[in-house]
Amino acid sequence: MKQKFYQEIESVCPECFDKIKAILKEEDDSKIYIYKNCPKHGDFKDLISSDASYYKWTHYATEDGEFAFDKIGDANPPDRIADERGCPYNCGLCNLHKSTCSLALIDVTNRCNLTCNFCYANVEKAGALVEPSLEEIRRVMKHFRSKPIPAVAIMFTGGEPTVRKDFPQICKMAKEEGFKEAIVATNGYGFQKPNGEGYKFAKTCWENGLDTLYFQFDGIHDETYLKTRGAKLWKYKQRVLENCRAAGFDSIVFVCTLAKTVTDMEAGNIIQYAVDNVDIVRGIIFQPVSLCGRISYEDLRELRITNADVLHEIEKQTNGALKVDRDWYPLTTIVEFGRLVAWYAGVEPVEFTCHPDCGFATYMVLDPQTKTLKSFLEYVDPLPMIKFANKFWKKVKERKASNFFTKLLGENAGAILDKALNWVDRQSIKARFLLGVLPFIKKPGKLMELFSKVIMNGSWASISSFSYGSLLIGSMHFQDPFNFNLERAKRCIVHFGVPMPDGSVLETPFCVYNNFTRAETEKKIARKYTAKGKEEWVENVAGPEASTIIRNGGVDKDGKPVE
Repeated sequence: MKQKFYQEIESVCPECFDKIKAILKEEDDSKIYIYKNCPKHGDFKDLISSDASYYKWTHYATEDGEFAFDKIGDANPPDRIADERGCPYNCGLCNLHKSTCSLALIDVTNRCNLTCNFCYANVEKAGALVEPSLEEIRRVMKHFRSKPIPAVAIMFTGGEPTVRKDFPQICKMAKEEGFKEAIVATNGYGFQKPNGEGYKFAKTCWENGLDTLYFQFDGIHDETYLKTRGAKLWKYKQRVLENCRAAGFDSIVFVCTLAKTVTDMEAGNIIQYAVDNVDIVRGIIFQPVSLCGRISYEDLRELRITNADVLHEIEKQTNGALKVDRDWYPLTTIVEFGRLVAWYAGVEPVEFTCHPDCGFATYMVLDPQTKTLKSFLEYVDPLPMIKFANKFWKKVKERKASNFFTKLLGENAGAILDKALNWVDRQSIKARFLLGVLPFIKKPGKLMELFSKVIMNGSWASISSFSYGSLLIGSMHFQDPFNFNLERAKRCIVHFGVPMPDGSVLETPFCVYNNFTRAETEKKIARKYTAKGKEEWVENVAGPEASTIIRNGGVDKDGKPVE
């Protein structure tokens, strides 16, 4: 990509949040910056990517334009029509949105047993309690599942969701409402409890439908946790894995917030620890820190880390086991491939039709000979296979189901025969697809066995099993007012659902909610957080064993950090 990158976008002023024009521009030092000017507050410049060459490739893939990672999905009917202000000020979800929600989020509480530096939802900082009732949570679930294109997965967020005594009941509700994947974003509080309590909690959650822990995991050293979470948490984190393993809970994703000079040196350690625990760890998501709120330009430059920085750091810390220019692809790469797999399996698809800047991912798979994890890209030729899948999906999408016998014999007898004919046709198409991808697989063996299992079995369980013995690694950089790109917001596939006092549900894209509407929305739904209310919650919701920790802001009765 020899041509310098230049793109005009819409952004916001980091000071007043007014919508302003911005430019994404490649500099001579091969980096991509955002430039913008607010009439009230002057000029702003921030780093978007430290690797211009890789950034351009993730947007265009091929110079001839034959293949690009920019994918537009299908959108649900809007909940409201945008007014003259437009996006992002009156989001809820409006007609300007271009993608459907694949992952629904519900803040089930803003209470927490920790006081993390980077948290955007904390009762101590907010000074008000946000904790929807079970009825309100079910209302949000129904909202997302009743859409023409329903959300497939749901994530319970906070605060710390597991401080709620009724959390297992919330997990059960998710499956009752039809979500295929129930996830909790957690620091591990409920799962780490000693004396068998963490084991019981993990088993109860698993039995009630919780599928995955989106587990806050910043490294393997107490010094790191003291910087990020204000407490020594390494033993705490280890107990979570021990209790989950004992309970048979086998789907944990490590989530690491990365800030320059704070946690970036832990990337290799986290990957190795995940490999060592691959029996229950399914993935790692690195999240470059989102700098919401007021911050000086000096602090911005000191903390800012981009997706490209993360990928280069991983290449360095894994001694080249994962390479930037070979292994990492935007999430949008597998849109059509995912639709094909879902069609074959007869399940609802997960639509990764977000902006190419939103996230990047790669897979490591277990090598049957060496019993070590290697890059998935050592086994396949990715772009030709994806191009083939894209063309194949187009043909499948245009295919019409048979109604020959229905027309010939009538609704009763004919429909049964047509169903059988369509089933045979589907099996034939599956087989043709498997034969079609074979030339792009360098080492068939185990990999072909996994493909066959996913495509031919036709169930969510078989799709989930593809990750067993393998490791998904991703990097997702959520936006803040300094690097905000309005087009990314319009393409967001991760949406918060908030139960409002009037009985409605406010649906808002992740980055819009955290940057612009969270504070205003929470004023409408929050309860006053009084000293009496805090004491009642400590005793009745969190339980007596947590009382000292919570009352004293994350330390034990002797004032020492919680382990």
